[in-house]
Amino acid sequence: MQGTRFSLEGPVAHHGLSLVPIVPVGQSESDETYLNAAEALEQSVLSITEAGDAVNTILARNTGNEPVLIEESEVLVAPNSQDRIVVASVLLQPGEEKRIPVKCVHAPHALNRGSGFHSIGAGSMGLKRKMRKMRYQSIMTDVEHYTPETSVDQTEVWSEVERYSKTLGLDDPTKYTDALAKVQEKASEVAKEIKESLPKETCGVIVVDSNGEVVALEMYRKPQAFWKRSGFLESFAVEHYDVKKALVAGDTAKNSAIQLLLKLKDIDEKNVATKEDSDNAVIGLEELRGEALLGNDLKSVLYCTLVK
Repeated sequence: MQGTRFSLEGPVAHHGLSLVPIVPVGQSESDETYLNAAEALEQSVLSITEAGDAVNTILARNTGNEPVLIEESEVLVAPNSQDRIVVASVLLQPGEEKRIPVKCVHAPHALNRGSGFHSIGAGSMGLKRKMRKMRYQSIMTDVEHYTPETSVDQTEVWSEVERYSKTLGLDDPTKYTDALAKVQEKASEVAKEIKESLPKETCGVIVVDSNGEVVALEMYRKPQAFWKRSGFLESFAVEHYDVKKALVAGDTAKNSAIQLLLKLKDIDEKNVATKEDSDNAVIGLEELRGEALLGNDLKSVLYCTLVK
């Protein structure tokens, strides 16, 4: 995170989960700022619409004065059109319009050209894993022909949507957004407790499970983007929260977080790939998969996300 210093704070422990907060220290040397999708939609400076000519892409436009980050795994819904999930993070410059790579998470039907999307937050852990694994395998196999929207198999996405919906007891396995709403309702109190325990300047967390293994990292350059991101903690609470599981010691959780950061520090071309002039780097680190969104200099990291 070039030009900015961060510290790891004491782990926040809940049944089955230990979250190690990442907090910026002092003022950043970089003046590069941005809004994430939740902030931009709230401020009405981001519009996302149905192009009507492709299922794999939708149109996003930044009408504000700051760059806008649309995060991978953001679930977007629009009236009378197909619900989508973003398969790779995209940075929109002020005034820029760009095609966003997506996959359908809704039963196929006609596309409603011009229909506006809104976000319902982050998708489920299982779907993130599946999409990230496919992207990593695709870019490592043939970076020259790699595109996020074609690297993720739509059939595999629908398969995970059906599995997830049935697991939650939904009669209609195509209603992924209903499944997410059910999850978020179930986990909202747990997520609220976790958030209230985190330092107010938190800009990211490293999540450690009851076995002392890192299962995720989610980090922004600025705290406000982290706090606006919805659905992330709820998904983890549903998957890992268990009152019967013993927590790992705080020192163990923090040491696991440090070991992850040391591995990221020494990452090389065997574990990370990006196309020339792309601001999106795909990461595979042992069992963790994810991406880093790079700034204008293609060196500083604006956003990094990993999940096991």
